[in-house]
Amino acid sequence: MRYLFVAAAKDIRRRLADPAAFAIWIGLPLLLGGLLSFINDDDAAPPRATVLVVDEDDTFSSGLLLTALERAPTMELKTVSIDEGRRRIDDGDATALLVVPKGFEQAVFDASSASSASAASAAELTLVTNPAQQILPGIVEETLEIVVEGVFYAQQIFGSALRRIADQRSGPPSDVEVAAMAVEINREAASLQNVLFPPAIALTVVRAAPEQAGPSLSFGQLFFPGMLFMSLLFIAGGMAGDIWEEQQMGTLKRALSTAQSARRLLAGKLVAGIVMMTVIGSVALAAGTVLFDLAWWRVPAALAWSVFTGSALLALFTPLQMLASSQRAADMLSSTILFPLMMLGGSFFPFETMPAWMAAVGQWTPNGLGVARLKDLLYGDVALAPLAIAALGIGVPAAAAFLFSARRLRRRFAVL
Repeated sequence: MRYLFVAAAKDIRRRLADPAAFAIWIGLPLLLGGLLSFINDDDAAPPRATVLVVDEDDTFSSGLLLTALERAPTMELKTVSIDEGRRRIDDGDATALLVVPKGFEQAVFDASSASSASAASAAELTLVTNPAQQILPGIVEETLEIVVEGVFYAQQIFGSALRRIADQRSGPPSDVEVAAMAVEINREAASLQNVLFPPAIALTVVRAAPEQAGPSLSFGQLFFPGMLFMSLLFIAGGMAGDIWEEQQMGTLKRALSTAQSARRLLAGKLVAGIVMMTVIGSVALAAGTVLFDLAWWRVPAALAWSVFTGSALLALFTPLQMLASSQRAADMLSSTILFPLMMLGGSFFPFETMPAWMAAVGQWTPNGLGVARLKDLLYGDVALAPLAIAALGIGVPAAAAFLFSARRLRRRFAVL
């Protein structure tokens, strides 16, 4: 046992002697977590279009128009003068400038009459958009088009009633006139009964029951387990290649020439990897509790599972070094397997966003099993059966890979 710990301590000291590589390993989860925390800002308000409004008509109808626009969640209206509005839109200080001309209400009421087309054309809404913005001006234009369409159909259906209202603008209507207008509007609505009741288009919403109830995860929480395993994969690939570094320095041949078995030498490297992954995993999970509101009481089990899976990945990457003919070939072989594992195993994209067939394949990769069960440990209910199956699915191949590497190590590198 003493030889095992001496070999592990030697590898840890060598890793600490390379602060750049250690900083990359420990900084990767912090960097990715920090970037995801910006995207994870659930309290950030959606972008809103700032619309400057010049209401030259200042009537009940123009007020209704502006109230309808202000109810849109993507708009914020500010009443300004015409000079201030043009100055601010020229300076790019707003999304759009809307001018409601004088006579707007008269044009709306009179537009239902064919003889008042000239009056309607004299009351045109003027919209000046900011060319520096791409999406929000289009939203403002679409909203105004919807309002115009609504006015058009209201004129077609209730034109006569609108003319009555226009005739009574000099004073409040009498009870008889109010009753007459109500009867006329009711008759117009009754004439549309075949279209509106029942409606011409019916919408039926069918909500499928979720396959598995679980907490609602934010964007950052969804990516965090895969991000952690991306770091563990880089550590596993890097520490597995340590065999070639020792071979070039000549220390590997001297270690294999002793009476100690190759199995103990590899076990020491595995222990060193476990120590490094414990440090990296602790930093990543501590950052996760701050950035993504992870529960502290879930961290110990999540750390233990991450270190177990990470050490298994290290054991699985080690045989690739034994099969390569040179260090360069070993690096290429490891990279060829490393990046597809990241893509399939939920490090680049969460399983929830993958196609069904890809997620089904990825969840049975070694790191995919680790990511899936880590999500359970961090966010859901821990079931022993899936956890045990995943542990066997990862641990048994890793143990076989370790035994193969120990058998192959002396034959491959102990050249006298």
